[in-house]
Amino acid sequence: MNSLFIALNMLRRTLFQKKSFLMYLVIPAATVSLIIGVLGQQSEHGVDIAYINLDRGAMGSHLLQEISMLPDYRLKEEASETALKEVVTKQKVSSAFLIPEGFSEMLMKGASAPIDMYQLNLNEASITLKINLDSILSRYQGTIELHSQQGLQDAALREAVEKTISQMEKHQVKAQVTDLNLYVNPNMHTVIGFMLMFMMGLINNTVSVIMDDRRQRTMARTYSAPIHSFEIVLGNFIGSFLVGTLQVLVILLFTRYVTNYDYGLPFVSQFILLEFFLLASMGIASAVTSMVKNASNMGMINSLVVTPTCMLGGCFWPISLMPDWMQKIANFVPQKWVIEAIQRMASGQTLSQMWMHMGVLTLFGLILLGVGSVILRPGDAEVS
Repeated sequence: MNSLFIALNMLRRTLFQKKSFLMYLVIPAATVSLIIGVLGQQSEHGVDIAYINLDRGAMGSHLLQEISMLPDYRLKEEASETALKEVVTKQKVSSAFLIPEGFSEMLMKGASAPIDMYQLNLNEASITLKINLDSILSRYQGTIELHSQQGLQDAALREAVEKTISQMEKHQVKAQVTDLNLYVNPNMHTVIGFMLMFMMGLINNTVSVIMDDRRQRTMARTYSAPIHSFEIVLGNFIGSFLVGTLQVLVILLFTRYVTNYDYGLPFVSQFILLEFFLLASMGIASAVTSMVKNASNMGMINSLVVTPTCMLGGCFWPISLMPDWMQKIANFVPQKWVIEAIQRMASGQTLSQMWMHMGVLTLFGLILLGVGSVILRPGDAEVS
């Protein structure tokens, strides 16, 4: 019971105040939700593609018909090649293509009929558009070659090819694409990263409360009371853990059921992983605080620990973008392990397969908590 009284007192001093409630519960939930609204959700909108058709034959029209039937593209016709280049340069469209004059005649003669593409830079939309155009052209060339081998020429060949292509456009045999949700939202690491950063900031605040108790000799008076030392240590530990757990619950519940963000893994599994990270954060905070003798330096020390470790751990950008030597250093920060575990589970793995990640996070917490236990010594005075 003594430990619970100490834990509840820390909870009251840390969160149950208007300023702390806003700073450590409302603002983190709102910020993470804002990040989700800006870049967290998967984009389901079509891609704008500009085009010009200079071909006077039927093949150019057939080609546009095939492209327009693809669900990923929205076609916009431009009046001239100059206007086509302008919309690409101003990034009003993702990419553009031009069907040259005499396109149909070149195909009918069995010659190569290249389609000019315009793009400001390589991206997924331009690459898939190129693949689709090449695929359609290949089908047209195969159809023309097949009828040519049957001895058809000129008008007869043109009529047979157009009839065949018209039947192909009906797509009487279709493939059904099943989305198995095996991909991970590429922006999820940013959402999780900011969540971890707020968690570390809150845990550092709870450790600062313990430092204030030491500075004001409240800790010394607590140790002089007729209770066991381990009850005081356990009470402070439970209090810090409860504070962090409450923040995790608020952020997860708000982002999942108010913002409706799909993390791609069960609520309980994600909560358990974040609890392991919470333990590691407590260890880092206590270890850092044990080296600080003046509470006024805590803000500076935290900024030199929280921000760099979040950067190394992949909170702001994927670890794969960093040099090899930085990727190796990332193994020594807990953010890397929890983000990797959440991404693996979002791609289909189970919580039981994350035993190594949870074990590493537990070692972070236990070792650093042992190092930082010096902050609970009541005899240490603050250095001015």
